[in-house]
Amino acid sequence: MIAWPTVALKDCVRVVGGATPKSGVAEFWDGDVPWTTPKDLSDLSGKFLSDTPRKITASGLKGCSAELLPPNSVLFSSRAPIGHVAINTVPMATNQGFKSMVPGPRIDASYLYWWLKSNRAQLELLGNGATFKEVSKAIVERIEIPLPPLVEQKRIAAILDQADDLRRKRQRTIERLNQLGQSIFHEMFGDAVTNPMGWKTALLGDIVRSGDKINYGVVQPGEEVEVGIPLVRVGDLLSGYIDPRKVKQIDPDIEANYKRSRLAGDEILIGCVGSIGTVALAHEGLRGANIARAVARVPVDTNVATREFVAEQIKSPAVQNYFAAETRTVAQPTLNIGLIVSAPIILPPISDQRKFADRNSVVRETLVSLIKHAAKQDALLSSLQHRAFLGEL
Repeated sequence: MIAWPTVALKDCVRVVGGATPKSGVAEFWDGDVPWTTPKDLSDLSGKFLSDTPRKITASGLKGCSAELLPPNSVLFSSRAPIGHVAINTVPMATNQGFKSMVPGPRIDASYLYWWLKSNRAQLELLGNGATFKEVSKAIVERIEIPLPPLVEQKRIAAILDQADDLRRKRQRTIERLNQLGQSIFHEMFGDAVTNPMGWKTALLGDIVRSGDKINYGVVQPGEEVEVGIPLVRVGDLLSGYIDPRKVKQIDPDIEANYKRSRLAGDEILIGCVGSIGTVALAHEGLRGANIARAVARVPVDTNVATREFVAEQIKSPAVQNYFAAETRTVAQPTLNIGLIVSAPIILPPISDQRKFADRNSVVRETLVSLIKHAAKQDALLSSLQHRAFLGEL
């Protein structure tokens, strides 16, 4: 391990705040000056930001305290939320949710980017405020960072860039495989909205196995425990494969009150709050686990339909648009059981559904394998980040 000197950020960067032009002044908006908000960074797929959804005019820039940041500045969101990071490739202004950093000659922008990414949890703790947490300019300037020689900074950043690039390529492959199931479905069964082949139709609630029903799970799961019952939450559904190693565990005494939502390992799971309509299949590794209140379990009657066919149909525009049109929004979009039960489903002959399941199983097996490898790559990148700033790379 190499002991590099540490320096305060104020000694190697210039910290710059942002601002928002008056919204009621038309001449301040829809110009050609890129102007970014923290949300733009949350939607970013890489480390570089080259354009923004909203732009301001030169007079809008002059009319507020925002500053035009030079390319290769490091944008750091200092509130709502704290810790999103990007590097701008064009001159750009920001709103007041940033404490951006213009690197001096002693520090590499990519090195700083990765240090901020690696230390996000610690940086979030620096926020102050009653309504929402914010990191002030003074606090950012006092943050200390290890500062190896510039050539070493560039080497570290290059290693982390390469690891991240490999991770992102695998993620793009996963996304394409997720779309392939829909292509196979459409090829075999046509558009579920117009049903041009005239398939029999039913409601999702009509194809639930006898003696069971579609239901939510645990309402108040309590704190996570070290040894308990796995609890599947909406976030666990997002990749399409639920990794049992990453699932929260809850107190068995709490879970015991929700036996009806306990998983057999052969259900369809649907996100009901926030990421509504997100679909994943339970599997043998989840037998005995339970689900959160924001997840619905659909136990399919296999004499009527295959769960692979039904799950892919739930992902289709026909059902997703139905969910979107009927969903109520309070604090966040919420899908209730009644809407899930009433979701329209086409029902081709079970033999055709099984053919689809067989074709799609090859895609799914590949997808699960890639997701598991992606988890290993995430762990590798995290390990590299940790070791990089300890001088161990």
